[in-house]
Formats: sequence, structure tokens, C-alpha cells
Amino acid sequence: MARLLLFEDGEVRLSDEQLPGVLKYLSIRNQVRFDTAEQDGMSGKTKTPLGWEDAAVVVIVELLTDSLSTCYDKLAVLDATFRGHDSKGNPLVLDVVNAHLAARGVDQVVFSGLDSSESDQDDVILVNLSFTEHRPAIVAVEERAEAGSTPAASSSQAEPELDTALLVDVS
Repeated sequence: MARLLLFEDGEVRLSDEQLPGVLKYLSIRNQVRFDTAEQDGMSGKTKTPLGWEDAAVVVIVELLTDSLSTCYDKLAVLDATFRGHDSKGNPLVLDVVNAHLAARGVDQVVFSGLDSSESDQDDVILVNLSFTEHRPAIVAVEERAEAGSTPAASSSQAEPELDTALLVDVS
């Protein structure tokens, strides 16, 4: 059964379990992936866009000390969640439910980072939960295939493109 990650109403939930802390901030970053190469006789590098990187999701949570537990106890719970794994010892792939993530096309993530910090002014720990979009290889291949199946490409009059790297002059 897939684990379900929810961000809403100031809470972070993993399936039926509410994770400790108060949800303060959620951000999603996506970037284009480039191939960079140096060309002879030219200064600088050329960049060729190759597609998109997996989205990076950052959630900031405050852990407060209250009558039930300290901020350190709550951090230990988040750390155990971060180290959670499947039956093969791999990090968990989580299904996500959130309108912001849905608008960006992110429906699965992997818990990829946990940063915590505190000051000497109060009993609060600020935690950055980092997630990386999970896109199984087969989904990416299917999407590329769909993008390439334009009416012109599927026309029966289209000439097949020759791979000139395989042609050999035998004369």
C-alpha cells in the first residue's frame, strides 16, 4: 500500500499519522536540464536544453516544545520518518495530495533531505523537509513518446529518417 503525504491546514500528515510541527511554508522548484559543452575556438560553453529536472519540494515546519514533548522529541520522530524505507531498504516513494503540488504536476515524491536548526533564544527547532519528485523511468519514456506522436510524425507519407552514423562507403 502506498504511503500518502498531505500538506494542509498547517499540518503535515503521512497516511493517518500527523507528523509533529506546524507547517509554515511549502515551495516547489523546477528547472530545465542543460548539456554544456566547450567548442573549439570559442570562449565559454554552449548550453543545449535536454528536458526538465525532477521538481524539488521544500516544506518548512516549526517544532515547538509543549506540555507533551520537547522540540527534540519531535525532531526524533521526523528523523525516523526521514529514514523510513520499503521492504528492500529503499527510501519510500510517497503519493502526495496538495493543490499546489497538483497544479505543478507533482503526484509522487521521495523524502530526500532533512535539515534542522535552532537558536539560543527559544525552544523552537526550524526544520526543512526536502522532497524530490519521483517519476518512474517508464512514465518519462511514455510522455516522450506521446509528445513525439504528432500528426505529421504519424503520417504514412513521412519519409523515414536515416541514421547516417551507420552508413559505410564500401567503394
